[in-house]
Amino acid sequence: MSANSKKQIRIEMRQRRRRLTVEQQDAAAISLTKNIFQLHGIAGTRRIGAYLANDGEIDPLPAMLEWSRRGQKCFLPILFPGQKPRLRFAGFSMGSRMLLNRFGILEPCVSQRACLDPSQLDWIFVPLVAFDSSGHRLGMGGGYYDASLAALRSRTHWRKPRLVGLAHEFQRIDHLAVDEWDVPLHGILTNERFYPAQDSVRSAGRRSASRP
Repeated sequence: MSANSKKQIRIEMRQRRRRLTVEQQDAAAISLTKNIFQLHGIAGTRRIGAYLANDGEIDPLPAMLEWSRRGQKCFLPILFPGQKPRLRFAGFSMGSRMLLNRFGILEPCVSQRACLDPSQLDWIFVPLVAFDSSGHRLGMGGGYYDASLAALRSRTHWRKPRLVGLAHEFQRIDHLAVDEWDVPLHGILTNERFYPAQDSVRSAGRRSASRP
């Protein structure tokens, strides 16, 4: 898939997300939350990373509120200073002090010392712009998640974090090409169903880590 093709998909999908009404977004979030709590293993999870919806993304906040109510700890990504794109995760609750990052997205206002590396989380739910039924994800193009999770590709035994993309069902397309720097997901969850990633997707991600 060419860069221009990806650019066009991003434009079209973001436009479709932005056209959703508040009622449609709320309904999608409720359905997503129900589906999240049906995922195997999520109930006993201690540390869960997610995101605050932006630009029409499907909203995991209701799920985060329920996790907090159940005593599970929620974390949000924050931009870490440095030349390379990098994310760390900070604890989040409804009482957290927040600030806008350079992309205009709210993130917890905490010290760098208080942040966790992605590998310290049990699950991470990541946003996306488009996906296919094989579990491939197309992000915004900044590379923050792929760069921050790159070390996971070299693991022989990958137990955590489990990586799941979240999306509206209409963001599914027929096929997405895989770049060698893409970090493979365990699956994609929408307001309608779960799409498990093919085993070949995950193994391809590990093999790519050995390339120069």
